[in-house]
Amino acid sequence: MRLHCKCGVCSTDFESAAHTPYTAEVLFRKMKERGFEAVQFSFSSIAETDFTPNGQIEIPAVIPSAAIRAVAENAEKYGIPVEVINGTFNMAHPDRGIREEGICRFEILCRAAKELGAKYISLCSGTRNADHLWSPHSDNDTQEAWNDMLDTVSRCTKIAEEYGITLAVESEASNIISTPERARRLMDTVGSPNLKMILDCANLFHAGEAHKENVREILEHAFALYGDDIVLAHGKDIREGDGIDFCGTGLGIVDFAYTAALLEQYDFTGNMFLHGIYDENDMVRAREHWLASVR
Repeated sequence: MRLHCKCGVCSTDFESAAHTPYTAEVLFRKMKERGFEAVQFSFSSIAETDFTPNGQIEIPAVIPSAAIRAVAENAEKYGIPVEVINGTFNMAHPDRGIREEGICRFEILCRAAKELGAKYISLCSGTRNADHLWSPHSDNDTQEAWNDMLDTVSRCTKIAEEYGITLAVESEASNIISTPERARRLMDTVGSPNLKMILDCANLFHAGEAHKENVREILEHAFALYGDDIVLAHGKDIREGDGIDFCGTGLGIVDFAYTAALLEQYDFTGNMFLHGIYDENDMVRAREHWLASVR
């Protein structure tokens, strides 16, 4: 195996484990102690931002300069670069005002990302569910929902281009981009080199599909459609069953060794960010599981 990538983590896993944000110094120290080499960072994960997501927009309206400074100083102190920043908001929210507010905040986030040297911002393609951006809705497959999402993504992509930042979206069963086909269609329609993909294997499964015999076929299908456009990977896992039950890396059915082989086959040059652990005591085990998969 010649796949060489850093093993990072999503800062929201620490945020959820603690039930309250740490200071930036504590957060980065904890990541370092568990052996992580990079971070996908959310400003909601540190106390200095004083921000709580509301289920619709996960970007602060204001990002204090002190928060940006604290992140930059501790990223350097502990040798954990901020490579990705969460830019998730409901890009298909039925209320246009929510979408417009998300776009306004997105430009603020791009400025902060530029200051921190982050190359990527992660997206949520959104849902017609008005309460929560990761929850499904029966109208997600409508043309109107697609059009609203496409408009929002296109406008955010233009903003990102101005800052030299690449946006990364993932297919997610509960969102508008629910399949690899829709992901391919989105990238082809927007037509920007600044819009790419996150590979989150667990998110590729729909209800009724999370069974071991389906894993390789589902992975191969996603890679066939957008393997060359994957710039980031997530290490979330999913338990076997007819529902959708996410879990920490290595506790479910995702074949991470096969995932690593496919990433190598498609000349992946990004990094892996573990996600879905939400237990600080289990993070070393999860990291070791991924590292064993690439040996």
